Amino acid sequence: MIEISNLSKVYNTKNGTVKGVDNVSLTVQEGEIFGIVGYSGAGKSSLICCINLLERPTSGSIIVNGKDLRSLQSEELR
Repeated sequence: MIEISNLSKVYNTKNGTVKGVDNVSLTVQEGEIFGIVGYSGAGKSSLICCINLLERPTSGSIIVNGKDLRSLQSEELR
């Protein structure tokens, strides 16, 4: 099971901060398949990059099979 709770990602730019992902929560049960759709610039890629930790979320949690991915070290993530 994948549980995402209150996931946010803020990017700091020279013009200020930009919210790439804003307070997303969802649960995916074992065997379920989900797609992420939306307009260009809506944050789809930012959300996926946060879920697989290519980008570290600013806040929130990502729990996969009971383990908080944000607490794992690089070796454990691989």
